Amino acid sequence: MTRKKSLAALSLSLAFILALAGCGQGNNNSTGNAGAGEKTVLEYYTWTDEEDYMTKVVEAFNSQNGDIEVRMNTISNNADEYNTKIMNNLSGGSKMDVYSMNGTSSLGLYSSKGQLVELTDRIKETNMDVSAYGPSFQDITSVLTEGKYYALPYRTSQYALFYNKTLFDEAGIEYPTQMTWNEYADLAKSLTKGEGADKQWGGYYADWIIAPLGALQEGSTVLDDSLDPLANWLDYLDRLYYKDGSHMSYKQMKAESIDWIKQFESGNVAMMINGEWTINMLKADIAAGKTDMEFDMAPMPLPEGMNDPITVGGVSTFIGINPQSKNADAAFKFVQFVTGEQGESIIAESSVLPAYSSEKTQESFLTATGLQGSGFFFEANTVVENQPVANIDEVNRVFNEQRDLFLFQEQDSATAIQNFIKNRQSVLNK
Repeated sequence: MTRKKSLAALSLSLAFILALAGCGQGNNNSTGNAGAGEKTVLEYYTWTDEEDYMTKVVEAFNSQNGDIEVRMNTISNNADEYNTKIMNNLSGGSKMDVYSMNGTSSLGLYSSKGQLVELTDRIKETNMDVSAYGPSFQDITSVLTEGKYYALPYRTSQYALFYNKTLFDEAGIEYPTQMTWNEYADLAKSLTKGEGADKQWGGYYADWIIAPLGALQEGSTVLDDSLDPLANWLDYLDRLYYKDGSHMSYKQMKAESIDWIKQFESGNVAMMINGEWTINMLKADIAAGKTDMEFDMAPMPLPEGMNDPITVGGVSTFIGINPQSKNADAAFKFVQFVTGEQGESIIAESSVLPAYSSEKTQESFLTATGLQGSGFFFEANTVVENQPVANIDEVNRVFNEQRDLFLFQEQDSATAIQNFIKNRQSVLNK
């Protein structure tokens, strides 16, 4: 499930979730109804983007647990379709024991509506080390679920700078390292050349990245009283898209429905700001013969005056148990495996950034990526992309409306921020 769809999908489905609020909790202490000598069968649901590496995790778990068989079911990457199917399952539409959730807003909504088994006591009883998931998980849990655990993370997200090594070699320019955002803009402009089909873009900043990355690095959020950093970030995007012309414009990306990964793989983009999922996607397409590009990554650019690497992201993908499951003990055993060091190492071997951080998982990830710059993910401080409040999707939606008008050049940044503040208030007062 791509990031550009994950935020909007849950808000569209809120009414449906509310309708499910009255669903029964089921017997979440059950050990299952398998007879003597029979396997407990667990039905696990996730989306198709996860199939490659989660298949390996499921196979490893099944090979080590002769009394349990996990059967993985995948649903379309389309966020609306996925969430609708999961909600149907939660309301009793079909059997489901365990399911994955994309994004903190998903975790908050499902847990608040009683659609997840609380895991707090089980985690304490099994002495699970939740500190291995980093501070972002604790921040999210303390706000969203009042310190209680309803799901555990198995993937984390971080933004970085990806670059085409061939284009830098052809230009005789050293590969990028830590830069400021202004230095990034200057470098992108110097690497932009040509026209039409021969156009080479110095950088690419996808139209679906709503998070104001530079403002978040400064410690500002869309919930702040003062939104000057947010306005400055909008003006910065205007510089990349229009003033410098070093990035394909927002208008063009929207008008032509540009596929960001194919655009980068085409070989006419020197640099791209994007998330850690880019590694897995690029490597898969290289292995499939869809592209032969040589790429690497560098730290995300920083605001002026900052020196220590800071990225944006945090734990992003979770797994939890359906309260209607009759196999909660077996299901928790699977959740433990997926989110523990062994399962996370398998995930990391597919160049997917694991939520569980240890020497073993880090080594697995670095070995799998083979990228000189991928150590950045373990060296940078991470600020949360989305504030862990229940209505953050709606706040993001009203921000994106004003951001769109600005990036379509229909209003200036000051007007965009003023309108956002006014509309945000109506959302926060609900």
